[in-house]
Amino acid sequence: MRFSEVQLGDLGGCYPVDSEWATSGTVVGTPLWTSPEILMEQPWNTAADIWSFGTLLINLIYGGNFNILRPKGYKRDHEEYIYRVVVEQFKYFGPFPASVAEIFDPDTVESIISIMKGNPQETLTPFVRITEREVTKKNNVFISKMMKMDWRDRPTAKEILEDEWWNDDTV
Repeated sequence: MRFSEVQLGDLGGCYPVDSEWATSGTVVGTPLWTSPEILMEQPWNTAADIWSFGTLLINLIYGGNFNILRPKGYKRDHEEYIYRVVVEQFKYFGPFPASVAEIFDPDTVESIISIMKGNPQETLTPFVRITEREVTKKNNVFISKMMKMDWRDRPTAKEILEDEWWNDDTV
């Protein structure tokens, strides 16, 4: 059987970057697919969509119901679930660069310091070190460009569309 239509999302929670939702840091989206700045209730913009696209690619590569950012031992309704998703983001795509202190409020910076202290280097699983058996080098490099903890370090949609990743059928 062959399928011809696939829906990756419904865009039901789309908001303009100048909306009160974005500028006030309102949490939107499903945590496993949502960027760190949104989960930490900081103002957000289209760079959050770049993060979500990266998580989409990761999940398409791994398949099934597996998600590397799903916190083990926590259900969606647990009060620490969102915090634990941010911890998983840090473990795979951290550290948070010092530059986030320029864009995040002091309480959030304190939370980031707490996450970093509570998860020493030896407990991290950097995505860039995932073996080619799991993710091809080309896919890893492309995804890693999008999965930056500081949204200012992520490429734009235009830059992603111009990436050489799209030019090869062997991804």
